[in-house]
Amino acid sequence: MSMFPELQRYITMLLKISILLIIVAGIYFFIQYFIPLLFNVSAILLLGFSPFILALITAILIDPVVDWLEKKKGIKRGIAVAFTLIVLLIFITLILIFVISRLAIELAKLYADLPGLTRHIVNFTLQYIQDIRIFITNNPLPIEAQNALHQNIKFVIDGLTEVVAKTTNILIAFLTGLPGFITVLIVAGLATFFISRDKTLISKFIYGIMPKRLITPTSTVIGELSAALVGFFRAQTILISITAVQTIIGLYILGVDYALTLGIIVGLVDLLPVLGPGTVFIPWAVIHFVTGDLRFGVALLILYGILVGVRQLIEPKILAENIGLHPLATLLALYLGLKFLGVLGIIIGPFLVIVIKAMIKGFTLQK
Repeated sequence: MSMFPELQRYITMLLKISILLIIVAGIYFFIQYFIPLLFNVSAILLLGFSPFILALITAILIDPVVDWLEKKKGIKRGIAVAFTLIVLLIFITLILIFVISRLAIELAKLYADLPGLTRHIVNFTLQYIQDIRIFITNNPLPIEAQNALHQNIKFVIDGLTEVVAKTTNILIAFLTGLPGFITVLIVAGLATFFISRDKTLISKFIYGIMPKRLITPTSTVIGELSAALVGFFRAQTILISITAVQTIIGLYILGVDYALTLGIIVGLVDLLPVLGPGTVFIPWAVIHFVTGDLRFGVALLILYGILVGVRQLIEPKILAENIGLHPLATLLALYLGLKFLGVLGIIIGPFLVIVIKAMIKGFTLQK
């Protein structure tokens, strides 16, 4: 009997260790297998329902305008939705016509200058290779260093070939995917009309099949997310526009011929996390440093520094004002989203924080 308490203690400890190991194994399998499977299934669902997801986002974005036309101007909701979509389509078409016409002019000019630019790059490259050859001839390198140099040159050539091949494949995929893209846009447009027009009916149906205790939290979450979605797109549009305008003005001051085209490109790459405009400006400046045009290279880096500085100053305030989060919470959500979910985490992170905030607010209101 004296051994019974000791045996019981060992059994209890063994049970605790077993439970702990089961929990650790469960967490491991959840992270290793379930989360990737969940992401794969989610990606398939997002791809399959992409027209309707796009329609839902568009309906949320145009909803303030539709509500204003319906309530303030007394226009029937169906007519208000159709009018808003037509105006939006005309506005986007006019912008595309302006941008494409300007791009066509500048690209035509670039095409005319392309032989001279190509000749300059080829001459510079040949001269650079010749200088290296003369240096190696006058200062023979060890066999290992020569082999390493040849391997690096081969690596660079193979890399350039791969870039060209990937670019070609992307262009081919884009052209072959145009019919499907147009179909998605048509379906999304029709779905947007029905979602926005029948918003009240859809809401009543969803709330009708939902337990009453979940109605208040759900409506709060939906309201917060809708406001945050509109605010997020508004904030990104403001930030991209500011970056593009600064770039266009700066490049015009520097006397760059293709300022508008490059400004639009820099504005778009500003969406890239971490890199942003540096994707364009840093390689561009390095090329001018290598070719000996130090003054222009420094000017590009100064312009890039201005873009980064202005964005760092205004981004937290603009995001905080538009999505309803404190700048510190926004920064934390962006970092954790990028860390655990990659590029998509830049968008998913803040919205998860908004969902949590809205759920807490909804359950608090319910109580």
